[in-house]
Amino acid sequence: MSRNQFFARSVTRLLLLGFLVFSPAAYAQQTVMPPKSEDRPLKDRIASMERAERDAWQKPDQVIKALDLKDGDVVADIGAGTGYFSRPLARAVAPDGSVYAVDVAADVLAYLKERADQENLHNIRTVVSRPSDPMLPVNSLDLAFFCDTTHHIEHRVDFYRKLFPAIKQHGRMAMIDYPPDSPHAPHRPEQLVPRSQVISEAEEAGFKLVKEFQFLPYHYFLIFEKQ
Repeated sequence: MSRNQFFARSVTRLLLLGFLVFSPAAYAQQTVMPPKSEDRPLKDRIASMERAERDAWQKPDQVIKALDLKDGDVVADIGAGTGYFSRPLARAVAPDGSVYAVDVAADVLAYLKERADQENLHNIRTVVSRPSDPMLPVNSLDLAFFCDTTHHIEHRVDFYRKLFPAIKQHGRMAMIDYPPDSPHAPHRPEQLVPRSQVISEAEEAGFKLVKEFQFLPYHYFLIFEKQ
């Protein structure tokens, strides 16, 4: 082997080694990614969901009033979390109504159940659901309620279709979420679902938009009816 050939091969090996060390794939294997939100400690998730400032812009009292619930109604709070809305919903339908608090996170639902018992709310039933299925009984609901949840559902039309049999004829579905251009959304715009898309997806699953409220400063608030 000539001196020039040896030099050329050495350079090639160094370049290849540099590519392996600094290529994105190799770097990604060595990088520790930040934890997902659901991987945060339970106490941090509870603190975030129960922070007092939510009342100022999610207006739970006005939301409950707008839903026009009555004693005996059965509601599902989809993506219930710690029960920020489940608890006032339970009060609104008491004493004979009930609330299904639905979430994929069993640890958060355990906190919700403990908190509800402390507040003497014994009409809340927790449901550990699947990401693709709310796991609710057929013909059981007067209202399915979503707040800051729709953008977490990957296949929304399929999810709504699985929810559809659980809602009574002419029962309702309420959707509260951030539009991509919300001035206060805690999520990236590309993660959020535009109002028009929420409507088209709900209609595709068999629901009809029947009412819209405008009093929430950062969210749309849509009411659908099962057709």
